[in-house]
Amino acid sequence: MKKCEKASYCVYDEGYRKEGEWALNIKSVIVFGKIHLVEDKELSKKICTGLTQKFTDDEEYLQKELNNALSRVQCLEFSPVHMTGKIVNES
Repeated sequence: MKKCEKASYCVYDEGYRKEGEWALNIKSVIVFGKIHLVEDKELSKKICTGLTQKFTDDEEYLQKELNNALSRVQCLEFSPVHMTGKIVNES
């Protein structure tokens, strides 16, 4: 990442078959952009807090994890530049 900040991220669905057809149809999206390390410790803490709160509302657990592991966490920030999507028919 220090030599080249370009990155991409791809997601796709589980696909579907049209009735009477064998071919799988898959929808996908690729996002192209730039990636870099988050060096601001407060921003890293905010990111980790938000991510943890998506899975639990246990404040005691959150504080324990922040105290024990935050110093070892490395967050990345992805800034999208261009996005493309398509449906692929696997026939």
